[in-house]
Amino acid sequence: MSKSRPPRAAGETRTAQAFMARLRLDHARLSRVLRELEVQRTRLDTEPDEARAVLGEALHYLVEYLHGHHHPREDLLYARLAPLRADLGEELRELGREHDGGARRARQLVAALRRLPPAGPAGRGSERFARDLRAYVDETRQHMRREERAIFYAGVEPWLSEADWQAVSAAAMPDDPLGDAAHLRRHYPHLAAALALPVRDVSSAVQPADDVSARQARAMAALREGADELVETYGELLHEGLDLLRANVETLWGAPSPLGAVGALPEVSRRSYQFAARCIALPSRVALGCASRMLSPFGATAAPGDTKE
Repeated sequence: MSKSRPPRAAGETRTAQAFMARLRLDHARLSRVLRELEVQRTRLDTEPDEARAVLGEALHYLVEYLHGHHHPREDLLYARLAPLRADLGEELRELGREHDGGARRARQLVAALRRLPPAGPAGRGSERFARDLRAYVDETRQHMRREERAIFYAGVEPWLSEADWQAVSAAAMPDDPLGDAAHLRRHYPHLAAALALPVRDVSSAVQPADDVSARQARAMAALREGADELVETYGELLHEGLDLLRANVETLWGAPSPLGAVGALPEVSRRSYQFAARCIALPSRVALGCASRMLSPFGATAAPGDTKE
């Protein structure tokens, strides 16, 4: 089978782009939930009631939305794509098997969380739950990276027809609860509160708040959080950059004449300028927020954007 990119008729891109943008957004939001699972896992020994409340809602979100809606939609895409891309066929089938395995592990974690003993010193059950939770988070992150390499960066959109994209997009799919703050607060109140808290409020600290080592631990936790946010931010910008490149190429390629292409340049320039501004603003905002959270345990919190001579 030839791997050369098949032709795609003008106008057959919007459905594909919307579908892929939805998957990318899901991955960005999923990264936030996985990071929260890690944070709450560290709180199980010191603040078990609060940690279990957040973990219960986060796992419920993963079972209901990630495994119940996001992965089935990806499976529809893989089923249409595999016969056309023999070079990706085995990897797509393996990703589908990982969907099934991940769903089983998420349900097992929900059941294991319910069986944990009442608050108190960590026992074997708690230790095993924490270990299994960490393994699930690591495996899910690895799965996401493999999907992004195989699907998001492989230029698969032209291989399916508009009818194919309409078919995989037709399946009813609810909105991601993380995309609706009111819905999230109503149905996942503990998770919503945890996602809105700064790192210093959700990081475990065994020592008193005025202990230097405890402050250093919270500062390091803030640094790790900031590093994770920067990675996600740059990943999001990379996806947006790919979408922008496709949109600009299609705008210029679809011009009826060279003069029409010249007339399209202002729109291309506007979109490119807006993206460039985001590339500057978003990482800077994340870095400033990280610096503020790192300084806060030492009583030196500065509002993002504040400057002192």
